[in-house]
Amino acid sequence: MTVNIYDNANEMAKVLVETDQYKAWQTAFDAVQGDADSKDLFKQFQMIQMTVQQMMQAQQQPTPDQEKEWDAVAKQVQENDKIKDLMAAEQVLNTLLGEINEIVTKPVSESYAKAQQA
Repeated sequence: MTVNIYDNANEMAKVLVETDQYKAWQTAFDAVQGDADSKDLFKQFQMIQMTVQQMMQAQQQPTPDQEKEWDAVAKQVQENDKIKDLMAAEQVLNTLLGEINEIVTKPVSESYAKAQQA
C-alpha cells in the first residue's frame, strides 16, 4: 500500500481554514488589508522584520538611524488596533500550528527519546 502523505497534508490545509483560530486570523487580516493606513504600516513593519532578519544572518548591526526608524514604526504598530488584533490572532493560530506540528512529528520525537534511554 502506497501512502501519499501530501494528500493528507492538503486535506489538513482544507480543515485548517475551518478552524476558529484560522477564521479569527482571516478576519483580522482582512481588516488590516481593508484599511489603507493599517495595510501600509503593516507592510512597512514586515519589511523591517525582513531587514532585521537578514542583518542578523549577516551578523550586521543596525545604524542608529535605522533603530530610530524601526522604533517609530514599532510604536505606530502598537497603537494600531487592527494590527494588534492581527498579531494576537496570528499568535493563537501559530499555537495551533505548533500543536499540529508536535502531533505530526511525534513518531520522530519518540524515536529520539527511546534512543536516549537506551
